[in-house]
Amino acid sequence: MKYLMIILSIVVCSSMVSLFYLLPSNSSPAADVALHVNGHPITNKNIDEQGRTQGYHSVNREGDIDSLVTKQLLIDEAQRLGLDKREDFRMALKNYYEQTLVAVLTDYKLASLEVKIGEQDIERYLAGSGKHFIFTQIPLGKGGEPLEEQGRQNRVLFDDLSESLRLLLTTIQPGEEVRQFETGTEVSIIRLDKVEAIGTFAPIQYDRDRVRELLQNYRESLEMGRWIKNLREKSSISVSGEEG
Repeated sequence: MKYLMIILSIVVCSSMVSLFYLLPSNSSPAADVALHVNGHPITNKNIDEQGRTQGYHSVNREGDIDSLVTKQLLIDEAQRLGLDKREDFRMALKNYYEQTLVAVLTDYKLASLEVKIGEQDIERYLAGSGKHFIFTQIPLGKGGEPLEEQGRQNRVLFDDLSESLRLLLTTIQPGEEVRQFETGTEVSIIRLDKVEAIGTFAPIQYDRDRVRELLQNYRESLEMGRWIKNLREKSSISVSGEEG
């Protein structure tokens, strides 16, 4: 019951916030009101904001006014039909609120990360081109334990590896291993066994700026994965009535 009340509160709050931004304000100064649509004022500020929102898609002021009038007419019609009282509408508001909140949190966390890519990191990536990377992939059990007997060794040319594996393998040395994350969950262990040069294959000249960007994104994704994993470990998750 307590959970339902929390969900209801979220829906009500998100509905109020969404409607506040969706509908023109009735307290706008009369001097700023450009027109009324079924009694709802549309201000010059609303029109200017519509233009900024549309960006280069905004044709002209008349087009922005037409868009606002059409939106208000559709809102009025939806309310007349009682669509704003339907369960699917409330669920849509709830989902929008939750997705927006998660997106804002993710952006906030990414902005707080301090990940620096040095020239040596880029050189290590570039030096991998034209070489064979021999590595073992070891899956993890449900409890996070390595399933060594299911491990599989691979021998692949660096340039034929997926982008994610290239980034992962160039961050470790032979004999070292790293865990792969998927939405905060560790899914496998990758151990680099050996790197072999191939004299018959000419290295590919990768763009340094692009490599820096890839490494930056990869390191940030690793930090985000560890952060989500830490949230999981600190949380209490109930499964079929049991704490786990």
